[in-house]
Amino acid sequence: MKQGKPKAKSITLPNSADAKSLLRLKFSLSIIVALFAFVLYSQSIGHNYTLDDHPAIDENKVTTQGIAGIPTLLATDYWYGYKNEFRGPVYRPASLIVFAVAWQFFPDSPHILHFITVLMFALTCFFLFKVLCLMFKKFNLLLPFIGTLLYAAHPIHTEVVNTIKSMDEILCMFFGVLALFYMFKYLDGKSIIHLLFSTLCFYLSLISKETGITFLVIIPLTIYFFTDIPVKKNLQIFAIFVAITCIYLVLRMIILKDVSHNIVLTKNVLNNTLNAAPDYISQLATTFYIMLRYIFLLIFPHPLTCDYNFSQIKIHTLSDPIALLSIMFYIAIFIYAVLNFKKKSLISFSILFYLITIAPVSNLFFLNGSTMAERFLYIPSLGFCIILSYLLIKLTKTEAVKSKFKSLSQFISLNGLLFGLVFVIIGLYGLKTSSRNVYWKDNLTIFGEDIKTSSNSATANRIYGAELFEAVKHSTNKQHQLDTFQLAKHYLLRSLQIYPEIYASSTTLGNIYYIENRADSALYYYERDLAARRDNVDLNYNVGITLNKLDRNAEAIKVLLHTVALNPQHEDAYYYLAASYTNLNDFANGEKYFSKVVALNPKRAEAYYYLGLISKELGNLAKSKENLDKAAALGYPPK
Repeated sequence: MKQGKPKAKSITLPNSADAKSLLRLKFSLSIIVALFAFVLYSQSIGHNYTLDDHPAIDENKVTTQGIAGIPTLLATDYWYGYKNEFRGPVYRPASLIVFAVAWQFFPDSPHILHFITVLMFALTCFFLFKVLCLMFKKFNLLLPFIGTLLYAAHPIHTEVVNTIKSMDEILCMFFGVLALFYMFKYLDGKSIIHLLFSTLCFYLSLISKETGITFLVIIPLTIYFFTDIPVKKNLQIFAIFVAITCIYLVLRMIILKDVSHNIVLTKNVLNNTLNAAPDYISQLATTFYIMLRYIFLLIFPHPLTCDYNFSQIKIHTLSDPIALLSIMFYIAIFIYAVLNFKKKSLISFSILFYLITIAPVSNLFFLNGSTMAERFLYIPSLGFCIILSYLLIKLTKTEAVKSKFKSLSQFISLNGLLFGLVFVIIGLYGLKTSSRNVYWKDNLTIFGEDIKTSSNSATANRIYGAELFEAVKHSTNKQHQLDTFQLAKHYLLRSLQIYPEIYASSTTLGNIYYIENRADSALYYYERDLAARRDNVDLNYNVGITLNKLDRNAEAIKVLLHTVALNPQHEDAYYYLAASYTNLNDFANGEKYFSKVVALNPKRAEAYYYLGLISKELGNLAKSKENLDKAAALGYPPK
């Protein structure tokens, strides 16, 4: 049978005035989401360093070289500039380069770095809106606009945007979004320049953080769902990104070839509670429990905390209903996504986006360095925000096929019910985000707040106790100092109760007792820590000076000799070594080591003074007078 010709569909093409109005509206909306994101987090610009900011920035010997340190940052692992015990096969130079450049022009300025962090988040939201517009061409501007607003406002991002070190997360997402942006530009115009920009941004995402590798799958997945590009062409594009990934992996392998896998950190129960699981089944059950916690936090982001580590989250078994519920939930959404894959369902895409981007940090395929963290949802949360936006549009029966809007006022007024709901949600999100921003002022403030939620975390108790000690250790208000010390001891002892091998708590307790002139208690806690870290310079020094204070000079000498063997430039260790020998009437060694002190520090007045006294004991009156005169010239003893 001869078929008739299909009837031509009526298509209304927008005139140039309509097109210009739409472009102006898109630009206005992109500026709105960027300004909203920036203003929401602007209060964090005045904050100080928190969490891992110090080792990544001001305590990093390479970052603090400024621009001169960039070649080293590109050729070494992430923690190379900090401490050897933290080093491992982690390659993320992009954020460190940002810190180095900022240090070059604004050295040791957390406020400038917070400003850059907030600005980068705002720029991410700006380009995210543009990418979502390109993705959701079959929908009107409501979906990308609301989706981006929800993403910008969601409180789950407060950890990332308020911690400078998390610039690695922001850059990873930023360059991943840009890779998608330029890919759509390439598909629209076939310009090879746009393809090159897309691959470059993908590579920059990879060197920002390893999770950028998820965009290797996200990019072709997005092309499949939201374009009519043939599968063959999509596979060709995928092959290009595979080649970029291979180049990255080879370079990474070469750069990290001499960096060993840090077993101490990756297998540490304190860092990841799952290391305490007795078997794989309980590990799996606990992992799915955590995965369900992520879903709950996306839906209802309260309470939030900066620490979920041991033993804040308990080990679960497959007999636990919540673990079984999580397993069934994730199986269900995965099946839904697969069944609707060929239909190119927006919800199917969003589910796959979430599952793909959370996979590397889920602990499901390999254990990472943390039990659970809100920063791990920084990229995956976009999938949730898209679904929520879509459901809100469906709930309000908002027309979502054609773009009718010619102005911002029309865009809002024609969708009053929808924006009413959206503004309520964003208002609640914004209030929670703003309240969390306040607590991210510094470590003392954030842990003082989050210890209420993470009361069972050994690490949170340790850090809060240590921060309380640091806040008052030089205080002239002795009563306030003693009261704060009592509070600090409570949290430090609590951390040891949770995990007796958290030796850093012992050191802080030792410091407190030393200042309180309770040398016996100080020595107990110092030696407790020293038992685990025999070659730690500071610990050996602390034990040595405490033994000296207890008049156990022979023991002090033994420990202090080990201290100066570990660090031959340790001026104070030589000072107390000399004092211990002198207390034993060994004036020859006393003179020897006080001489070491003034050799290292020619302005150490009290060392000259004691050298003068020792020279007098040894009968060298001329030398005694010379040293005593030097001490007097330097103001010792004080009059």
